[in-house]
Amino acid sequence: MRKGIWIIDDDEIYQRIIRKLVDRAGVFGRAYYYMNAADALEDLKNNESRLPDVILLDINMPEMDGWQFLELLQNSFSALFKKCRIYIVTSSIAYSDLEKKEEFPGLAGFLSKPLRVEQLVEIGEDLK
Repeated sequence: MRKGIWIIDDDEIYQRIIRKLVDRAGVFGRAYYYMNAADALEDLKNNESRLPDVILLDINMPEMDGWQFLELLQNSFSALFKKCRIYIVTSSIAYSDLEKKEEFPGLAGFLSKPLRVEQLVEIGEDLK
């Protein structure tokens, strides 16, 4: 079965770039892109066939930020939270974000924007 990836980020330009990178990496057979975290949560509730193996999550988003998404995911979808590799993808890492990470021991880590194809390949191959 091909691996699935979700990208949750409100930046349209980044969305265009990451789509191309995911395609070039060739390790994910299913990729879904969300401009906000609420849509991703709604998909979790209504469409279990889209459950991802990897989530690339932006922290700073309007309405629901990445930390709020993680909290809801951890509380409402704990099995997925434990099964899925979740990476925070951001253009800057504030010290407060590094501290907040401790509240979510299931996080796979922080990645800096822009990502590279090689990073996506490595993430996908680590799932085997």
